[in-house]
Amino acid sequence: MQMMDEPGSDGDELLLRWRQGRLDVRTLYAAVREPMHQSARRGISLITSSTPDPRDVEEAVADAFEKLRAKDPGEVTSVIGLARMIALRRGQDIGRRVVHEREEIRKYLADPRVDATMDFHDEEVRAAEEDEAVLVMAADCFGCLTEEQHDLVAKTIMGQETLSDWALRNGKSHQSASRQRRRAIETIKRCIASKQREGTTGREVTP
Repeated sequence: MQMMDEPGSDGDELLLRWRQGRLDVRTLYAAVREPMHQSARRGISLITSSTPDPRDVEEAVADAFEKLRAKDPGEVTSVIGLARMIALRRGQDIGRRVVHEREEIRKYLADPRVDATMDFHDEEVRAAEEDEAVLVMAADCFGCLTEEQHDLVAKTIMGQETLSDWALRNGKSHQSASRQRRRAIETIKRCIASKQREGTTGREVTP
């Protein structure tokens, strides 16, 4: 992997602006985003020997970018090179976590008690996925979200925007945006559960 920029390249100008304090976060992220994604994917693949989950790549890039921003530009010789190296190492860290999680899943599935209940659980999941009423409830429950939560869920779950890009666009850290999205999802889940309870009560009292 090439770790240094060619002399006279855009990387030299990028580093100069960073050292002079003229490089904003958006410009820095735009310059290193793709190289970091490539290195993060490679790092995960080196450990897992499989195609990385895009969410794992996104997490690696978000963490690596925060580490890059924390560096002293006076000690950096190549912005792109350093970004690649940090993303590669973070990808390898996440790859090790993925391998560990796979091992835990294999141990779980090897438990004979799991086989006895697996079919029942699968039927429950399929029934939930096919229940159109739940989808209608979920759409109604969007009204329970704040305007920002609504935008976050719509863009990063229903749309194509990554959580990292949404966080950068809204001036938030990846971790903060992730927590906010989890809270929004929990709000929708509670709303759906409430509507389901109301529906069940209604069916019981209907002649």
